[in-house]
Amino acid sequence: MDEKIISEDIWEGVYNLNVYNVLPVEQGNASFFLEGFQHAQRVILSGEFNGWNEHSLKMKKVDNGWCLNLELPVGRYEYKFIADGEWLHDPANPETVKNMHGTPNSVLRLMKPVVFELDGYPDAKKVILAGTFNNWDESKTRMERTESGWKIMMNLAAGKHHYKFIVDGKWMTDSNNPLSEHDPYGNLNSILLVQ
Repeated sequence: MDEKIISEDIWEGVYNLNVYNVLPVEQGNASFFLEGFQHAQRVILSGEFNGWNEHSLKMKKVDNGWCLNLELPVGRYEYKFIADGEWLHDPANPETVKNMHGTPNSVLRLMKPVVFELDGYPDAKKVILAGTFNNWDESKTRMERTESGWKIMMNLAAGKHHYKFIVDGKWMTDSNNPLSEHDPYGNLNSILLVQ
């Protein structure tokens, strides 16, 4: 038997604790919708965020399907719908992965909006943001000029991201960010931790 499942059962069964404290939230940051299935008696949302519980997250029936909103931390989650006992991946979500049963799980990626700012450089013609989040692309992520410098907002996944600014072709770290580290090639890069 799976050690993780035993551990979770102990918390819930013996100590009466729910290790997956995910509850529906009207204005949650994660919206789930299953179109159709108007004749279904019950549709459940199940996924990594609730330990694949088959009962706890009942979806609400609406005019053209079923919906539910959750508030989840930034991250990547696999999920499925259960319509009257039948497990379904999300037909409206093109991103899927095969599970251990050989069927598709839908994948939800929740990102966090992050603002990058570079002070100064009023005479610069072009400022680019490059990092691990855009494969160090030297032209893709162009920053916009502001009154005090340069700025851009990006949606990033949770984790550690390395980055630099490119000002008119010159690479530089973020002088307003004390976090930095060297890469395997000896280059010093700024670090952003997204949680």
